[in-house]
Amino acid sequence: MKNLIILLLSFISFNAFAAATSSKTDVSSDRLEQINNLYEIAEKHIYNNNYDKSLKLLINLAKNDDLGPKKADVYNLLGFSYRKSSNPDLDKSYEAYMTALEHDPKHAGAHEYLGELYMMRGDKDNAMLMLDKLEKLVGVNATEYKDLLKAIDSYQS
Repeated sequence: MKNLIILLLSFISFNAFAAATSSKTDVSSDRLEQINNLYEIAEKHIYNNNYDKSLKLLINLAKNDDLGPKKADVYNLLGFSYRKSSNPDLDKSYEAYMTALEHDPKHAGAHEYLGELYMMRGDKDNAMLMLDKLEKLVGVNATEYKDLLKAIDSYQS
């Protein structure tokens, strides 16, 4: 009986320590599945050009501290939705892309969309910096690189 009590106390102590030391990036598998499902709904709204719906969903999703590995993706789509909505907010779009890149500096989609945002603002120099960064990150054959290059070319003509 004494060994059982010691074992039980050890288990409780270990779980208390684990709970106290877990980081905010730790996300339960159920929560991650919920985040992924909401993210996929936002993607469907974007695919159907319902940017205002995706924006509303992503704003609420971004309020959560427990987005785990999806945080950069969520903020990247949030920036895209701000940029494409019926009432575009380029400042909030910029902030969202920067947040995405803060959490994943190699996020190719955020670099591409940030480059497109720079072109919308008439800032070709920074758009070209994003293109150079994409070349280093994913190469000239990657979709993100090609799409940004196409966007730069279309803004120039």
